[in-house]
Amino acid sequence: MLDNCEHLIGACAKTADAIVRHCPRVHLVATSREPLGIGGETIYRVPPLSLPPPGDGGLPAPGSSDAVALFAERAKEQGVGLVLDEETGPLMVSICTRLDGLPLAIELAAARLRSLSVGALHDRLDQRFRLLTGGSRTALGRQQTLEATVDWSYSLLNDAEQQLLRRLSVFAGSFDLDAAEAVCGFGDIEALEVTGLLGSLVDKSLAVAEPMGGALRYRLLETIRQFAAERLAEACANEAAAVAAAHSEHFLAVAEAAAPHLAGRDQGRWFTRLDIEQANLRRAADNAVGRSDGTTRVLRFGAALRLYWMTRSRNEEALSLLVPVLERPDARTEPGPFGEALVTAAALAQFHDMAAARQLGEQAVEFARQQRDDQLLCDSLMILSSTYYFAGEPERGFPLAEEAVQHARRLGDDLLLGGSLMVYLVFADRIGPARCGQLLAEAIACTERSGDRFAACLLHNNAGNHALSAGDIPSARAHLEQAAQAMQEIGLKSHFVSTNLAWVLRQEGDPDGAQARFEEGLRVSRRNGERSGLAYASLGLACLTADAGDWYRAGQLHGIAQVLLDRTGESWQEPEARYRQDSLSKVRSTLGEQQFERAYAQGQALSVDQALDLALGTARSA
Repeated sequence: MLDNCEHLIGACAKTADAIVRHCPRVHLVATSREPLGIGGETIYRVPPLSLPPPGDGGLPAPGSSDAVALFAERAKEQGVGLVLDEETGPLMVSICTRLDGLPLAIELAAARLRSLSVGALHDRLDQRFRLLTGGSRTALGRQQTLEATVDWSYSLLNDAEQQLLRRLSVFAGSFDLDAAEAVCGFGDIEALEVTGLLGSLVDKSLAVAEPMGGALRYRLLETIRQFAAERLAEACANEAAAVAAAHSEHFLAVAEAAAPHLAGRDQGRWFTRLDIEQANLRRAADNAVGRSDGTTRVLRFGAALRLYWMTRSRNEEALSLLVPVLERPDARTEPGPFGEALVTAAALAQFHDMAAARQLGEQAVEFARQQRDDQLLCDSLMILSSTYYFAGEPERGFPLAEEAVQHARRLGDDLLLGGSLMVYLVFADRIGPARCGQLLAEAIACTERSGDRFAACLLHNNAGNHALSAGDIPSARAHLEQAAQAMQEIGLKSHFVSTNLAWVLRQEGDPDGAQARFEEGLRVSRRNGERSGLAYASLGLACLTADAGDWYRAGQLHGIAQVLLDRTGESWQEPEARYRQDSLSKVRSTLGEQQFERAYAQGQALSVDQALDLALGTARSA
């Protein structure tokens, strides 16, 4: 056996080659950060310890994670008895995941439990190199701290490899070779050199190459990335700034290349591509925010990623990025990106803050009129019209929807016409049933020609909702099932179709099916932060609970639903407003005024988490 060959790789390679050539019955096992590169060598890459599946935030099943098992075992050896319960389990999983399943890092982390709680250790892992020290006194010096271990491997790299590793720390998550060349290939490293240097880092176990969709993607383990980022900051402030700027520029180009395809027939494939780059897109936009010349770049991100953010429920994240930048003095320097980003912000705000959505929408319409930009005006009118509708002011929204349709017809754009007709049809009670049928057929034809499955989903969902209001349950189901199919095709996860289907199931006399759908809508809304979805799903569970005769809990849930909706600035829409009123009347008359007010007030007094836990628990018990 030859151990730790990496620090004498050439001599070890020559020795091993001589032995296997002259002694054919001898077998060698060599441990090394990189292959020896000789004939007859079979490479086995030792993986990190196994981790629970991504996204699994609960308790790991026994035996499912070697990393968690090692952490618990080493903690026990330190005299700390960790109980794997609902509180500590997710923290242990997160610690082991953030430490990449590296055994030494996990052992050093467990040793820290002598003086830190699991929660405190978890919260301090961003400072892991200062925190994870104090290994065994009998271990080699490079194994007594996490930083010394990584520094040992770093010191074995040549200058170009060290420089590339430092630059690669700018990436969040994985990246492809094109990105590595575009972001890191400048100055002392030519773009053509990146391939060889990156391959060398993979061979030396400082970068990971993983197949994905027929291509290779690369990533740094988070521990390596943090180490490299610290070395980049220490090496040269100008280089760090140049790498961040190159990263931002590259992923803006990725976003803008995807933008024209996000509303067409291939939108599902392009959404998936952006899903892969999501972490880098967010970091690139954040990098742009911090630059003195980054205002227009951030606005261009906003213009390009609007549909992606909407389909992936990244509304709050996007608003926190865009709104402060829209308020900068230099934001209007380039009218195109400013106007499009303003409309994006107005559209996203509808999901969280109707007052902000109204303010942004009014600004967008005014700006579009000033610029005499009919396409931007049509887009802005759609957003502001629907904002007024959901805020309980349909009389203000209706003429704007009419104007949007007129502009879209004149422009001859299927995307704009389909979208404007979809908004216009929200005002069905003002249009009339016969005319609505014609407009719906026209809107569906527009979306079929454009291939926009996101628009088709929204359109069929709204049509299903109107059919539900009219009492046409078979038609409502047909439209909502088409909406659900479109959602699946583009990977959209939101509450509205599930919640509307739940109302259909309730009307069809299937309370169990309705309950499952309302619970699904509540969980998705909770995960995505969709406040309106929380309110409507909670209302559905309140009505089901009343249907089951659990009157007091139904009163609590009605209180929960109302306070959740109040936080959005919206008003109840049909048919939910009617369902709510009917259910409230039954609960009030059964409980009596005093009991009802007590239950209703108790529901309203709960925190959001308490309210949602009660809603799900009550639904199950009902």
